[in-house]
Amino acid sequence: MQGRATVELVQSIAPDMLDGPCVIVMDREAIPPERSLAAALGTVGENAGGRPIVLVTDETGADQILHAIRSGAADVIARAAGEAEIAAILGRLLNQSVADHGRGGRLTLVLGADPESAAMAATDMAVTRARAGSSTLLIDCTMPTSAAEAYLDLPVTYGLASAIADIERLDASLLANTLARHEPSGLMLLTLDGGSGTEPAGIAPADIAALIRLLRACCGDVVLCAGSLRHSGLLRTLAGLADRIELLCAQSIREMEACRRLLERMGSDETVLTKTRLLVWDHQPAILLDSRRMGDVLQAGSVLPLPVDQVRVRNALNSGRPLAMEGGADRYMRAIKQACDVEARPSATSLDRLRRLLQRPLERTA
Repeated sequence: MQGRATVELVQSIAPDMLDGPCVIVMDREAIPPERSLAAALGTVGENAGGRPIVLVTDETGADQILHAIRSGAADVIARAAGEAEIAAILGRLLNQSVADHGRGGRLTLVLGADPESAAMAATDMAVTRARAGSSTLLIDCTMPTSAAEAYLDLPVTYGLASAIADIERLDASLLANTLARHEPSGLMLLTLDGGSGTEPAGIAPADIAALIRLLRACCGDVVLCAGSLRHSGLLRTLAGLADRIELLCAQSIREMEACRRLLERMGSDETVLTKTRLLVWDHQPAILLDSRRMGDVLQAGSVLPLPVDQVRVRNALNSGRPLAMEGGADRYMRAIKQACDVEARPSATSLDRLRRLLQRPLERTA
């Protein structure tokens, strides 16, 4: 959504007329007197494909409103209602329709035994996609404070609780004005704590899932770092929504056991495992627990070693400059770009070396 919606005036609705999210507004006076309200709403509902129907009527008594809702209306608008009331109702239902029927962007779920490492990898992936030109949102659910916030050196004041409170009027325009933005890359950041350092109270797993659906419809790419989320039902829902699951695990029996439990919380069915890629954090070929064996044990759909220079990683985290913002293409960033399906460009150093190699035979013949 961009703050505007097209309005079409029709006398009847056929299934092939509806493509994507919309709200159907039905005028009570347009229903013939010999036809019941329930029958009219039922007919429209059959062709609406689950899209919300709003009834505009002069009958605003409690019994009439209850009858309309029971007959299939998502809400009722009084004919004399003001602009603000109408906008609030239609905005809420249109957002609901966007979440349910919109063509959402790509959703990547990143999680692992070590929340900080998972947040760093998720941040580098999100920055890489943002720099490639995609409208990208990073959601970091690491607690007690956001590792992505520190890694990006980006103060955050708008969190999940605020976004859930604004869900009825949330769209791309509001996101652009409220979310923290990493100016060098264009990446937007949303955190669980919203910069407060405390876990928000009163948020249900269903609220988070509904917000993710809506945010996905507003952005080209959403990278969700599960961080400290451990609710089995929520993780199962997020795994079902995700296009790709990145499971971060070091070459450690203890971390493998923790990751196995995470997979169990997500359901561990064939669909989840097929779209799960095991990212072997700080991959070392000399360690006997190799990446292939780890992938076999965890039954991951694919495996990608992620070599890490611990000194560079720690310096990048402490300085608030993600490795994805650096010009060099070391093994870590090549792996991150491979995970993001972004082609790694040869560095200037590599090009200079190639030019020198090509010039050597010419120098000998001269």
